[in-house]
Amino acid sequence: MNYFRDLKEEELPTFPNNTILVGLTGSRLYGMDTPESDYDWKGIFQTPTRELLGISTPPDTIVTNKPDVSLYEIQKFIQLALKANPSILDLLYSPKESHLIITKVGTQLREIRQCFLSETHVRNAFGGYAYQQFKRLEKRGDFGSDIKKRYSKHARHMFRLLDAGAQLLTTGTMDVAVHNRDELFQLGELPPEKLVPIALDAIEKFNGLPSVLPE
Repeated sequence: MNYFRDLKEEELPTFPNNTILVGLTGSRLYGMDTPESDYDWKGIFQTPTRELLGISTPPDTIVTNKPDVSLYEIQKFIQLALKANPSILDLLYSPKESHLIITKVGTQLREIRQCFLSETHVRNAFGGYAYQQFKRLEKRGDFGSDIKKRYSKHARHMFRLLDAGAQLLTTGTMDVAVHNRDELFQLGELPPEKLVPIALDAIEKFNGLPSVLPE
């Protein structure tokens, strides 16, 4: 799969020299992009020990817009990964073809990615995020076109999160690309009164899944 087919050279972001891993994230990574979708990037950088031992605290997060880039210092990244933060785990489970930068240390992180997984945190993170999205959708009544677009996107990604979390719980691994794109887009077009019972049923099934992960 060519993840960068529409990316122009001038749209490529620049990264600090101590960056160890950068990959595509968001709708283009999941195979849920539309013509309006832009490129989103997530990555890891490694602060030199000399700076960590200094009297000032170096930044642990770097965020820019246009292009959208979020970089995390490796310690911060590991802390988020241990909590099963879905967008953080994406970087460890996404295909290498979706990466712009991958160093030896970045490769080592990917090789031990299962060490970050636990049943409790995967259930809380993936199921919890999906439930938060559901509550947002449940409150929606009549809405204009712009809100409708966000509603549809939230609905699609709610079910995507549940599917990704289910993969981790039941198999211990995850394919970040969706295999039911058409179904997810159809769900995103349902009005709240039809979507809510489907979402509740999906969340209930997720909560009842057996797990191969350590507690």
